[in-house]
Amino acid sequence: MASLKEMRNNPMYNNGIILSGNNKLLDYDNPETGEKVRYAQFNTLALICCPFASEGCKAVCYATKGNHIYPSVKHSRERSYMESRRADFAESMVYTINAEKQSARYRNATMLVRIHESGDFYSVQYLRKWVNVWKEYKAGNGVRFVFYTKSFPFFLMLTEEEKAIVNNALHAGIVSMNMSVDDTTSPEQWRAYFDMRKAFPLANTYRCTESTEGIKADNVCDCSDCAKCGKCNKASGRETFVKIHSASKADMEVYRNNSK
Repeated sequence: MASLKEMRNNPMYNNGIILSGNNKLLDYDNPETGEKVRYAQFNTLALICCPFASEGCKAVCYATKGNHIYPSVKHSRERSYMESRRADFAESMVYTINAEKQSARYRNATMLVRIHESGDFYSVQYLRKWVNVWKEYKAGNGVRFVFYTKSFPFFLMLTEEEKAIVNNALHAGIVSMNMSVDDTTSPEQWRAYFDMRKAFPLANTYRCTESTEGIKADNVCDCSDCAKCGKCNKASGRETFVKIHSASKADMEVYRNNSK
């Protein structure tokens, strides 16, 4: 096998991948299982690559604010978006992941790839590229994937064979899918969501809401440390409510005005 340096210099290497997490995606070690988890990311463009974003989601989107608007960050996401349009994107991503598994960071750890801290599956063709990535990995090989999505219609457009690949990956723990809804989700999107529940029963639901008052504590995620929590990294079909945080008063006013 070629060395890591040689693989990184190969045109097949995908320069859109970010080999670290962020202040929420913190690397962690599981003392119960001994598993070491190290994050990687692949992002696209906020809003532009979010065809099913609700009006409220657009208003409070964290990926359009703060550090996310720095020119270097925007340039990185533009580069990633262009990488995602490669005809050989699936092959290049598998090549890149396999290359990085040789590195000291990931060699003896689980490489947990967060897909779209910014952006979403912007077309069914792009989604199919990721499906082709997921089918290349098996349980226990040290690579897992996690993502949030509102692109329900694209998942429902997959062939039965492709849906089976996704469900097999969910069952094996290779992929964790978190379906995202909120108080401003449209009726059409809710209908797609319920179809998703039938098609992918192990997909999690995360409902963002202004207030979690009156909701059972077991159904609320209010943790401040995503690494220690890890609920969204597992596919179990659960439903969880998340209170919107870090949004300005002006953004919340837009959110309220669009609530159903």
